Amino acid sequence: MFPLVEHPGTVFTPKARLLVVNAERQVVAGPLIVARRRAYHREWLLSFVGVTSRAVVEPWRDHFVAVDEADADD
Repeated sequence: MFPLVEHPGTVFTPKARLLVVNAERQVVAGPLIVARRRAYHREWLLSFVGVTSRAVVEPWRDHFVAVDEADADD
């Protein structure tokens, strides 16, 4: 995942709730709960609670992730 925020480590924290959205900001999937994360060069590798196969998330390639509105800081 390539982050579009200045401090992705504060967004991609374990137990964070993320939504998969398309370019029109319509929710495609989620909420997904971050199980683990780690920085990898300029990108981030994430695993989600209950997702045991990359094939599950592959359809969301080229989409965006957003913070669940309930968890957003204003």
